[in-house]
Amino acid sequence: MVDPAAAPDSKAAGAKRGLRFPLSALILRYFFYVLAVTIALALCVYIAFGLLLETGVAYPANYGDTMLAETSERLAPLGSNDVEAIDGAVPSSFRWAVFAADGAYVAGDASESTQEAMHAAAFDGLSVEYGALSTTRYDPVELADGSVCVLMHDYLPQFVSKEVRDALPNPQNLLLALFALLSLVALVGIAARASHVLQRKMDPLVRAAGRIEDRDLDFDVGSSNVKEIDMVLAAMERMRSSLEESLDARWRSERRQRDQVAALAHDLKTPLTVVRGNLDMLLEEDLGVEARACAIDAAAGCTQMQRMLTALLEVSVAADDQDKDGRIRSKLALRPFAADMCRQAEALAATGRVRLSYNERALPESVPGDEELLARAVMNLVANAVDHAPADSTVELSFTVEDPAAPAYDEPADEYGGNGGAGGSVQVEGSAVRTHGASDSAMLSIRVRDEGPGFSAQALVHAVERFWRGDSARTVGDHSGLGLSIAASIAQRHGGRLDLANREDGTGACATLRIPLVQSIPA
Repeated sequence: MVDPAAAPDSKAAGAKRGLRFPLSALILRYFFYVLAVTIALALCVYIAFGLLLETGVAYPANYGDTMLAETSERLAPLGSNDVEAIDGAVPSSFRWAVFAADGAYVAGDASESTQEAMHAAAFDGLSVEYGALSTTRYDPVELADGSVCVLMHDYLPQFVSKEVRDALPNPQNLLLALFALLSLVALVGIAARASHVLQRKMDPLVRAAGRIEDRDLDFDVGSSNVKEIDMVLAAMERMRSSLEESLDARWRSERRQRDQVAALAHDLKTPLTVVRGNLDMLLEEDLGVEARACAIDAAAGCTQMQRMLTALLEVSVAADDQDKDGRIRSKLALRPFAADMCRQAEALAATGRVRLSYNERALPESVPGDEELLARAVMNLVANAVDHAPADSTVELSFTVEDPAAPAYDEPADEYGGNGGAGGSVQVEGSAVRTHGASDSAMLSIRVRDEGPGFSAQALVHAVERFWRGDSARTVGDHSGLGLSIAASIAQRHGGRLDLANREDGTGACATLRIPLVQSIPA
């Protein structure tokens, strides 16, 4: 969190903004790129077409007209049986077909789709067809034996080689197709480049929005040389600064309130201790039956008030063990922590005349977390279970890793069920955070189960609320109603949750503290 005195830095950042240009200029630049590439490709196609004509690879579009008379003279002395001679005499710019005097088709290299039009031209004379892209002309030439050879040509350039002509489109269409393909490739490339540049220009916005979303306000939004983006960045900088001031003011206000509560609780402990000491002294005296009963009740009330004040102090301390943005920034060595929790839980279970069953499985070396806070949460869950477990029963404590994204992961089948006892479950969720390590869904699961009466339906909904003590089945007289609330608050602060449920077999309650193994802890 930046000190409020650093707020003028945003103005300094604005002063550092250099030459800016409008977004329209960026768009116009890439429009000119497209235009320039299109012109360059068109010029290349034009040059390529000229080279085809200059090198004799292709005939110009009017070659059929210029060669019609000469070709007719070469065909006139030939007969319908001179197929090879006819084919050799006809340039590739023509398609030809020979029809006998009776109209029968003899030979040719024209397609079947054009033979009908060529047959009509053979006996009706010259025919011209006008199309959208070209004009087709049919010229009949009478051969020496009375048969007719019809020459068909389009006003389009054509390859000199008949083999190439038959294998490829005409040069004009081929070059146009190549031009279209290269233009499309160039357009895609320019669009990809423009997208990359725009994304790079927008990166400061995305980064700033992400950090503000994570309540990490200790950064400079930055600037951009694109005018419109820079205006948005400047607005985000103002918003960041305002949020920072607002969060700082809220944090200070909450801190003052917690300090006041802690001070009040601390101040009350001394007179309560005096009262309890005096009551203990009275109980050592020879009191009447009624007076002794009153003194015992008063001593029990003092004890309950002392526990309530201790719980209030715990709540205040738990709320203080965090940064201004509410994040836990330390790491916890998990295996030593789990072993220590086992020892403490065993000692606590012994005071309640219950057994402790401990289990751990596949624990990582460390997890993001505050050791003191998590220890307080775990022991609150254990204390709650011990208080409600029957004598000589078993309280179970387990540390495991749950990762639904792992291929071999199976959700534990009998941890807790939908309708065991009161049924249902409640989740108290905190804001999600991330770091390195396992998959995004991996969680450290700290589970405490007892063999007591379980949670009622009402308790499953309200048990994590502060001072809630409405569950008669699981309420011990001197309980403060803060244990589960503190555990849930600590879970939330770690980006996790506290799940409450009844065991599937109906033999008790199950409280599961889930802490994500994947967290984002800003530097």
